[in-house]
Formats: sequence, structure tokens, C-alpha cells
Amino acid sequence: MNTTQLLLLALNCINENRELSHTELSKIYVFYRTEIDYKNISIDEFMLNQNWLLTDEYNTQKVMNFIETYLHLSSKKAKSRKRYVEQNSW
Repeated sequence: MNTTQLLLLALNCINENRELSHTELSKIYVFYRTEIDYKNISIDEFMLNQNWLLTDEYNTQKVMNFIETYLHLSSKKAKSRKRYVEQNSW
């Protein structure tokens, strides 16, 4: 998944008024790991570097909030997995 696909996924979910599927959540998690976590940047830094201009400021903010929310959930999941591995490694 790239940033354009992430944006389109967010737009589709918002326009269809639906939650992400398990598969879509997994794709966002992989996106988070490869585009944010492994590059050692913060979610805030990533979001500030995006140039997503939609029809109006309200829609742009709505999409950015949606994406940021799910990136933060992915961050929590990554940290939880890291703790689990650390606790269960010999």
C-alpha cells in the first residue's frame, strides 16, 4: 500500500460510512510498519509531510483524522507485539 492507496481507502470508508475490514486494518498496519516505524519517523511527522488537498478543509481534516486514528492503532499494536516478543524470548 502506498500513500495514495491509503488516502483512497480512507475516502471510501468515510463515503460509505463503514468501518475498516480486518484485511484493510492489516494493510494499514503493514503500511505503518514500512512507511513510518521502520523509517523511524513519528505519525505526526508523516501526517505533516502529506499534501492531501480535497474539495474543502472540512473533508481534508476528516480524512486526515481517520488516517491518523488508524495509524495510532497500528502503532499500539506494533508496541504490544514488541513487548510480547521481548517477554517471551529466551
